[in-house]
Amino acid sequence: MTKGTETSAKVVMINPNSTEYITRQLAQAAAETPGWGLEVEVITSHGGPQAISSDQDVVDAAFPMIERLREHPADAYVVGCFSDPGLAQARQELDAPVFGIAESSIRVARDISPAIGIIAGMQGAIPRHTVYWDKLGALDDIVGEIACGRGVLDLESEDAYQDVLAAGARLREVGAEVLVLGCAGMTKMADRLSGDLGVPVVEPCRAALQRAAEALARASDSPTT
Repeated sequence: MTKGTETSAKVVMINPNSTEYITRQLAQAAAETPGWGLEVEVITSHGGPQAISSDQDVVDAAFPMIERLREHPADAYVVGCFSDPGLAQARQELDAPVFGIAESSIRVARDISPAIGIIAGMQGAIPRHTVYWDKLGALDDIVGEIACGRGVLDLESEDAYQDVLAAGARLREVGAEVLVLGCAGMTKMADRLSGDLGVPVVEPCRAALQRAAEALARASDSPTT
């Protein structure tokens, strides 16, 4: 899809799991993101696991995702899963910058407030995320991470939204001033959740596209040698 009135760069966003429903969610998030002169293509890693719920799923997703990205040359890539599977490896092997939605959402949230609350999907993801936040040097900025109790394929219903809302309300109670949606399946909830809780909500796919656009703009403005 073409974003904005003038296309200056192409970004490929990949769903590292093989479920097309999640790819459609990512595409919707991309379509609702300000243009920034980007052409955004959203694709599926057909060889990935059906969902990325465990540490082993994160490992299993990396290789087929990178192979799929090799088939789609771009100016930048976005890994559309909150566990950022294969991110470090993709950065080593691909000839363009690669952005993870979890890393990007933390960077964007930090610019809003140093009191970040994260709404996870399942409780089992939180230890994995905590290790990652420590690696990113972000632990001191995170006041809490609470699971809504829903997997990535179980976030479509109104009941699921209410579970996400309840988790967000608890994070507000412990001092969160900005919330991060910790699962790609929550993408369409961001605006409604922000309105219901009266706090900024960072949608990770949009955050990653924002960072990609900023990086590409900086690169295009840099003098060539």
